[in-house]
Amino acid sequence: MRMNCSYKYTCILTLALLILVLPFGVFSQTDTLSQAGKDHDTEAESPSPIHSLYAGVGSGSNMIYLGSTISHDQPFYSTALTYGYKGSFYTSASASHLKGVNPYLAFYSLSLNYNHVFNSWFDISADIAGYKTPESLQETLFSDFAFINFTAGFDWKLIYTKLSFGRLISVDSRGYLQVRNSRYFETPEFFNGKAQVSFDPNIDILFGELVKIETITGVTKFGASPPFRHFKKNPNSTTDSYSSEFGLMDFEFSLPVTFSYSNFSIEAEASYILPAHTNPDYPAPKGFSFFLNAYFRIF
Repeated sequence: MRMNCSYKYTCILTLALLILVLPFGVFSQTDTLSQAGKDHDTEAESPSPIHSLYAGVGSGSNMIYLGSTISHDQPFYSTALTYGYKGSFYTSASASHLKGVNPYLAFYSLSLNYNHVFNSWFDISADIAGYKTPESLQETLFSDFAFINFTAGFDWKLIYTKLSFGRLISVDSRGYLQVRNSRYFETPEFFNGKAQVSFDPNIDILFGELVKIETITGVTKFGASPPFRHFKKNPNSTTDSYSSEFGLMDFEFSLPVTFSYSNFSIEAEASYILPAHTNPDYPAPKGFSFFLNAYFRIF
């Protein structure tokens, strides 16, 4: 018992130290495709320093990644550290805890990102992210995986559209397409020009691989295939035909609100996921989630 308590408090201290020393994109409400370029208007208008360092902490009611829950519908708590170079290259490391799950740090992530703004209406980004969980949790949570992604952003003035093409590298590799439309706006500065509130309501449409089930009676059903573990057929079925098909997975509606003061920001976000297909054998995330993130720019 003493060893377990000692390990737990050591992990808590580690998280606290990381918190003291992230940009907002690390704790995405869905953590789906890259969030780089969210504040593309600001980046295009103001010069970036050569080096930057962010740290922060985030929590949420459920972590959704590529249309599946990797926190198993449980609340999560994360902390991260991010280094930026010339406002274009970023590398981030994070650790996450799930309530009631041992070990205390349930999974880790490491990501590399590059983004470039060509002009006032077009930008691109590319990134690779890897997620790792202890071997003892790989049967219940997920197998280790990586995700490679390319995004093109188009600013139409009224809305900002991102097209993201990604490839999952895991026990069951597959491709994804995400279309995101948002409308970013912010309030005038206040508190002597140090504070501001911004809003970024958006709608995400996710396409990916679905489980296609054709029953002996000729009925065709679709479901969400868990991307981070081996595909398993319904053990109670001996006659159904299983295959996969690329198609519409879900819609996500979210409203992030960010309060920024000097080098500190806090973001609250409500999100609602509406799956395109429902199948009790292969359930997809559905309903509301809430997220709260805080981050500090060290330099």
